[in-house]
Amino acid sequence: MVNKITISLMISLILIISISLVSAEFWACFDKGDKIDYCNPAIKDPTCSSSGGCERCMSVYNNTKNCYNQGNWNVCNTIGDICDKFGNGTIDQSPPEFTLKSPINKKVYDSRAILVEFSLDEKSSVYYIDNIYGKKGVRLCNNCYDYSRKVSFKEGFNNITFKAMDVLGNYVDIERTFIIDSKVPRIHKTEPRSGYASGDFYVQYSEDNVKGITIYYGNLETGFKQKELKNCSSGNKQWCFVSVDLKSYNNQKIEYYFIVKDVANNEKKSQIKKLNVDVVYPVLNNPKSFWKQGTGKDSKYIYFSLNITEDNLDKVSYTYEYRGMEKEKTLCSGSQQILCTKKVMFTPGNYSLNVQIIDEAGNAISYPVKFNVK
Repeated sequence: MVNKITISLMISLILIISISLVSAEFWACFDKGDKIDYCNPAIKDPTCSSSGGCERCMSVYNNTKNCYNQGNWNVCNTIGDICDKFGNGTIDQSPPEFTLKSPINKKVYDSRAILVEFSLDEKSSVYYIDNIYGKKGVRLCNNCYDYSRKVSFKEGFNNITFKAMDVLGNYVDIERTFIIDSKVPRIHKTEPRSGYASGDFYVQYSEDNVKGITIYYGNLETGFKQKELKNCSSGNKQWCFVSVDLKSYNNQKIEYYFIVKDVANNEKKSQIKKLNVDVVYPVLNNPKSFWKQGTGKDSKYIYFSLNITEDNLDKVSYTYEYRGMEKEKTLCSGSQQILCTKKVMFTPGNYSLNVQIIDEAGNAISYPVKFNVK
């Protein structure tokens, strides 16, 4: 008898609880533009966008905070199509909370396809506008809460405005600038290409965003060294120069190459070149008597006789200005030449020559020669 009473009480209690649960659910109505505020911060607060209004299943309305707790839709569907309005719907006049995680401002990317990632607190349509190339807005998503996909942008510097707009037209803009450098630098030439090196090196390259250029030089016997090049410009077919001390490698063979690096850390290595090292300048043994002018009828002739000490002579030449232009003439050439003699005729006039002795490594010395031919 006691057990039957106990069971009966439990059934009654379950029925009371069930009736209470059912009676707690209700339909809340909202007009277009009303923001539906939920008390639970984990639930996004949508805005009613339908011209016919919106219905939501609720369980509790908090008068103090003017917010709702979600109800059980299965229960709401059992209470009929009766819409009660608890609290006043507030018109959404605030832009969406737009959290743009990527692209990162002022970052350098090594690919044109970069991640665009963001989140929103309400359904919104999101666009981006290219502020440099003047494109119209490109839609990323429509009525979305979040987005995470790769989007292709232009090579080089980018200035992009991302716009998020909710269903009522409230919007927020976020501007981002970043650099895309997906192209590996190009190296066209390096100098010297062969023969001898004196310590002067050149590199020609194409790169729009140069970060750094380094030369590596040396050999296995004495080791390799490196040196950063200074003030190298960005652009197409640019030249940059560096001078290094090769005294410890004199009369030896060395190898050298350049590495060009851009701001995205893409890098290009030039071909390795092998050269002989000559850092000793030519010596003119008779600097006070290496030329003379003829006399009388022969005054139009200059007699050159240069006594030179140089193991790797390239040439002996002279330059002078003629009618506003610089001209160059060769007196002697050849790696074995140690005595350079030549007779040269000049037309009437005042002359100021610059005689140069150059070896195959580019080491050069020069001497002035002045005379008058009547």
